[in-house]
Amino acid sequence: MRIPDHGRKKVLVHGLPGTGKTTLIERIVQKLPGVKRGFVTREVREGGRRIGFKIYTLDGREAWLAKKGRGWPQLGKYRVFLEAFEKLALSSLKPDPSAPGPVIFVVDEIGKMEIFSEAFRQRIRELLSGPEPLLASVGYGKVPFLEEVLRLEGPIFCEVTPDNRDFLVSRILVEFNRPGRLIVFEGLDGSGKSTLLREVGQRLKEVGRPVLLTREPTEGEWGKKIREHLARRTPLSPQAFAELFLRDRREHAERVIIPALLQGKIVLCDRYYPSTLAYQGSQGLDPEELRRRNETVAPVPDLVIYLDLPVERALDRVKGRAEKRELYETETMLRAVRETYLRILPRFRHLSLSAETPLPELVREVLAHLGEEAPVNPCGN
Repeated sequence: MRIPDHGRKKVLVHGLPGTGKTTLIERIVQKLPGVKRGFVTREVREGGRRIGFKIYTLDGREAWLAKKGRGWPQLGKYRVFLEAFEKLALSSLKPDPSAPGPVIFVVDEIGKMEIFSEAFRQRIRELLSGPEPLLASVGYGKVPFLEEVLRLEGPIFCEVTPDNRDFLVSRILVEFNRPGRLIVFEGLDGSGKSTLLREVGQRLKEVGRPVLLTREPTEGEWGKKIREHLARRTPLSPQAFAELFLRDRREHAERVIIPALLQGKIVLCDRYYPSTLAYQGSQGLDPEELRRRNETVAPVPDLVIYLDLPVERALDRVKGRAEKRELYETETMLRAVRETYLRILPRFRHLSLSAETPLPELVREVLAHLGEEAPVNPCGN
């Protein structure tokens, strides 16, 4: 099992009742190598009617969580069996120092019934703030503890829907076991990120690394529409552009990025969802909300390489191109985009470089950061 380099080890699944959160988590657990500890919660039915809920630990134990009836604590028509829940759930979430490798903790779910337990709430806080990998589902409700969890900025949030629940199996899997690496190149147009990506890709291929070069917007249906709108300077709202990019990115992740990562490839991507945070975020949309929506479908990059360039220099470089300027290529817009980039970069593991550094030096810095050595080039490049 190879944990991704980005360092974010918590994935929290949320969604409306009936969308299949438990089934999703069980399918992911079946595919994950290594040691897993924790539990899942399932409905119990008699004669086609739900009579309660049981928890099932990953090591084969079970106990009632709640059942129709009266007692304390009470949630709606269900009595919660707090003592039985704590005994089983908390024991399944204990650390295992003897485990051969990292332990992935699994909690399905952090919900209204489970959080009657103060000891359970404390253990969840420890897991959310500690170094252990965690896969959990989180319920909805106007409950302070659930709202506290859903406000956290560190975890990767994935909203499950009937449309994406099958895709989310592989999408979430690569946040716990990623044989490959996802390296993203970002910056203003004219910063030289595409050129740097190609050079780095060539050097990696020369030393025998399995490399895939890709870009966004893609050449798919949604990517082509985005390029057309940008070239024609179509006055779409920031929300409309964000939605187009999200659809293109979902298709890109599902068909290209995730399969390549699972095959152990180094994926070099020219623009990714940090671009959406910077460009649409600079137009008034909330970068944090954009990040959450995109991370539902898009694997978190292991490294973001940002080429920083003063806006004036970026415009000078763009002016030298033969093609017509695109929608965002104005001084006012680019200044806002650059400022937003600088605000969001700390949310990622990133390497910030001056775009005015000579290309050979940039290539060497990137390869050194990746732990790779550049092959000798007889031309001195």
